[in-house]
Amino acid sequence: MTHIGRGEASMTLVIPIVFALGAAAPAAGQGETDHGMWTNVSVQGPLGAGSSWRWTFDSVARARDGASTLDFVAGRVMVTRGLTRRSGVGFGYAYGTGFPHGSVLREHQFIQQYVWSTGVAWRLSLNSRLEERFVTGHDAVLLRLRQRARATWPLGASGQLHGVVAGELSMTTNSAARKSWGFEADQVLVGIGRTLTTRTDVEVGYVNVYSRGGSSRSRRTHVVSATLGVSL
Repeated sequence: MTHIGRGEASMTLVIPIVFALGAAAPAAGQGETDHGMWTNVSVQGPLGAGSSWRWTFDSVARARDGASTLDFVAGRVMVTRGLTRRSGVGFGYAYGTGFPHGSVLREHQFIQQYVWSTGVAWRLSLNSRLEERFVTGHDAVLLRLRQRARATWPLGASGQLHGVVAGELSMTTNSAARKSWGFEADQVLVGIGRTLTTRTDVEVGYVNVYSRGGSSRSRRTHVVSATLGVSL
């Protein structure tokens, strides 16, 4: 009889979740296709020795139009408290600037999240996030729900390489404009990571993004992503 470990069992759970999130987009009407590049630097650490609180800072930059046009830049700080060995709750703030079609949109976000994870070498994590968004040109506060599932597993015996697969679905749940209700975007990522030092690692991957555009148009974006992670 083949023995299935906890890590492998976690993978059998997360893979259907990831592809369910990726398949959650409504049927597309007229669509556009784009290519882009996303970069992220994520730094995290404890608030104190032995503390159950951790802080995280993320710096995000995204480009569109074949990675030739700056699309969005943002910074986000989060503080998360561990509830159990596997779960935690957090809150934070983000400020971002978007550059759609030559204009400038500024956005402030207040964020609450619940996180859950299991496993060590084989790792499954879930992140449920609520964002209150204050965006240029919108009098009403926009609420966005994001649900993310992510799994990593070792590649090779050295332990320096790992595979990663992730999926995320976002919904806009409140807006002054009826056309903004409901589905916003989904994305599926497949990539590979490498441990550089005991405190740093890097991940590169491909992200397939389906998003809703204006005038009932949809957009499919093929993205190359790179993330640098630092643990203090």
